[in-house]
Amino acid sequence: MKKIIIGSILTVGIFLAGSAQANYMEKNTQANLVEICEAIKSDSKLKVHNAIKRSGIKARVISKGLVCNGHDPVTFAMINNAQKTAKFMALKSGVDYVDLLAKL
Repeated sequence: MKKIIIGSILTVGIFLAGSAQANYMEKNTQANLVEICEAIKSDSKLKVHNAIKRSGIKARVISKGLVCNGHDPVTFAMINNAQKTAKFMALKSGVDYVDLLAKL
């Protein structure tokens, strides 16, 4: 009985520790991602490229996983009339820019 209780406590502790770590993001990483969103909004491919390079995260990973104000990078750029960066991010993610433009 004692082993079952200890095992249950350890199992719950492991699950709680795992969920706590999933929500944690370093301040530097968060600042880098915000910088990338701001660069996307600026409609400057150079700013986007430099922000991605400074983040240390691959462009393909960012283009598929980043969320800026609830939108993927390509949609976020198009909403903010940043056509150059929308095309750039679409190229990096493999998304067809023209199809996305038709959906808006």
